[in-house]
Amino acid sequence: DYVKLYARTEEDRLDPYFAPLLAEDFSGLPDTLILTAEFDPLRDEGEDYGRKLREAGCRVRVERIEGALHGYFALGIQQFYVQESFRHINRFLSVEQALL
Repeated sequence: DYVKLYARTEEDRLDPYFAPLLAEDFSGLPDTLILTAEFDPLRDEGEDYGRKLREAGCRVRVERIEGALHGYFALGIQQFYVQESFRHINRFLSVEQALL
């Protein structure tokens, strides 16, 4: 169970810092860019988090990298997807970010 690598106790698993979807209040968070990979077991959680932020009135951009696997960015094994991610990051950080 990969979760045991990150959460030592059952209490840790219920902490919103560990599992952000468990937070009770999503308001007042900063502008957020969420990149998910199509073939990532955590994809749906990331996209759900984006929906929660949007519902709370936060400015959020959620981009799914189609065809990408979990870890694609850190592993550097799929350069096309990394380049696509950088385009999203650059756009988010640019003046276009004001158009969220």
